Amino acid sequence: MERPQSEHGGRRRRLARSREIVQIQCSPRPMLPVPPMMRPTPNQAKLAAIAVDLNIRLRSADMPGAMQERAFRCTRAVLDANLEKKPNPTHVAMCLKKEFDAVYGPAWHCVVGQSFGSFVTHSSGGFVYFSVDKLSFLLFKTEVRPVRSSLPPPPLLLKLNINA
Repeated sequence: MERPQSEHGGRRRRLARSREIVQIQCSPRPMLPVPPMMRPTPNQAKLAAIAVDLNIRLRSADMPGAMQERAFRCTRAVLDANLEKKPNPTHVAMCLKKEFDAVYGPAWHCVVGQSFGSFVTHSSGGFVYFSVDKLSFLLFKTEVRPVRSSLPPPPLLLKLNINA
């Protein structure tokens, strides 16, 4: 059974009228200001180029660019030194930690592996997390504070000459 033409046409008019009502009732909202685009500094661009050249993917960092570059280059050097066999993550972490301890002072820590989670507290300006191929690298520095002993100092021992 066919519908009469007027019924179908009436529906179209109602839809057209409802669209007009919606358009009239919904006035355009004011646009929010768009923040200006952040352009990378020349140092950031240079660091990104070095990372691409060394096949390194930076995940997160709170570290000056020069220190990041040193970490990238040291990591790449250690990995390239062992091209004939699978890299030992413990050896790579130890080399990276020793390099940063020697150059930037003590209390650097390094974690290297394929799959790990972490939650670390680091000194300001001393954190970088990056990956090379399937290995991930976490390098961070902690604050070094002297340990205060609550024990009193040991008493002086006097030599007693018992045989006299």
